Amino acid sequence: MKHFKNLAGITLLLCALSFTACKKNDDSSAAKTLNKSTLTSKAWYNQGGSIIHDFRGNNVYSNTGTWRWVGNSDTLEIVPSAGGFKTYWKMNWNTDHEMNCRKVGSADELYKDQFWQ
Repeated sequence: MKHFKNLAGITLLLCALSFTACKKNDDSSAAKTLNKSTLTSKAWYNQGGSIIHDFRGNNVYSNTGTWRWVGNSDTLEIVPSAGGFKTYWKMNWNTDHEMNCRKVGSADELYKDQFWQ
């Protein structure tokens, strides 16, 4: 009977471990990081389409503005148009097609590199 209890305990343990090992990897819980090289040189749209970030090459923002990284940080200084006021945006993370950021002092917002469907 003692051997049966040991065997049953080992079997139960192995079953529990196999279920854990077979668990699917959920991409949504993967750590999302900021990749500056894929963040710029494209346009980003929020869900309502009211804010569009257009980061062009050579630090041009939209048509006449500018953007630049503040030091080596995760914050962008954006001047939306020539002679306009500076705004600061904390860039939280991005993938090839999504970015999460916020205007300093505001809530986080999700953007996509195409109009939302």
